[in-house]
Amino acid sequence: MVKLILKLKETQIEEFALEKDQIIIGRAKENDIVIDNIAVSRKHAQITRKEGMYYLRDLNSSNGTFLNGTQIDASDHALSEGAMIGIAKFEIQVKGLSKSAPAPPKAATPEDAEGTMIFDPARRKPAAEPQAASEPKPVRWPVLSALKGPGKGAEYKIAKEVTLVGKGSQVDIPAEGWFVASPHAKITRRGDRFYISHTGGFLSSTKVNGIGIGGEHILKNKDQIEIGNCSFVFTQAPSEHTD
Repeated sequence: MVKLILKLKETQIEEFALEKDQIIIGRAKENDIVIDNIAVSRKHAQITRKEGMYYLRDLNSSNGTFLNGTQIDASDHALSEGAMIGIAKFEIQVKGLSKSAPAPPKAATPEDAEGTMIFDPARRKPAAEPQAASEPKPVRWPVLSALKGPGKGAEYKIAKEVTLVGKGSQVDIPAEGWFVASPHAKITRRGDRFYISHTGGFLSSTKVNGIGIGGEHILKNKDQIEIGNCSFVFTQAPSEHTD
């Protein structure tokens, strides 16, 4: 039986049997696994069973869902034996998953009837078709709008693979305040997603929606970023509004 072990600081709190095809984890009382903590969203994450495999996805939570230490998004991420799910300060360990993948279905073999050949179109090797060159997907470059600080009202378009925020002349987006470093934060593009990470010291943090971040954090539309005495809102236009 597949089990989920809920832990806090290496202390086991509760154990759940993974018996349903869909498990919802969150702060709301109607969830399958309830974690009553302010840092946990009402509906935070979901585990789904498909064809004998289990998958984890984030439900657009405020503080993110982590799988083996890496923050995940709202797409399916396969779970393996011993996988560790991170939600706020809590950990959920997966136990009892089979390591063997399900065997692929055996293809039916056509039989001859009284010397007559049976033609199976599925066994015929299709001729290679020329592939049209795919057009590159346009990048939805976001904008960082200053809500507070010396640059209040300014809009900074993020149009680079790496954008630096902080004090000094070497940064792309200026931010001021006590102990703000140069650079203080870094915004990195990977595909159509953008991640922010804190690069300054311990004396002043980088916050997203009021929560201090350490490693990389996925930015979502309308996220609010605070650095020193400055605040910004991250806006990413929908695909039909790309340049």
